[in-house]
Amino acid sequence: MKRQLTGHVVTRWYRAPELILLEKDYGQAIDMWSVGCIFAEMLGMMKQSAATYLDRKPLFPGKSCFPLSPDRHARIQANGFPVARDDQLAVIFDVLGTPGDDDISYVTDAKALGYLRSFTNIPRMDLAQKYPGASGDGSDLLNRML
Repeated sequence: MKRQLTGHVVTRWYRAPELILLEKDYGQAIDMWSVGCIFAEMLGMMKQSAATYLDRKPLFPGKSCFPLSPDRHARIQANGFPVARDDQLAVIFDVLGTPGDDDISYVTDAKALGYLRSFTNIPRMDLAQKYPGASGDGSDLLNRML
């Protein structure tokens, strides 16, 4: 029996990229992504990672999410798509870098592919440096979940 999957996971900060890109066939990996986002928040609560409580924040605090909830005020366009610095995928790519050709090969939606190609190349951030309080195993686990 195949269950009906939802097309819109509401909490954008924990939404996996494949959901943002409107993939219809997805699995448990989206849940691991969400757990990774929460784990990063926990690592960010360590004193070594955040000097004060004001320095604590979610890993991917996007304010819009094209195409599900786009920034209606984005004035810049790239390849015909609105560009917003705080768009969810832009926030994710600022940390994890833009996807390579191998990652993009899994995307099936033509518009999603065009949208991905509108991003300039961004290198991956070292999560061990972002969360210095994390052990080597903790950093490795976070990288694997994301």
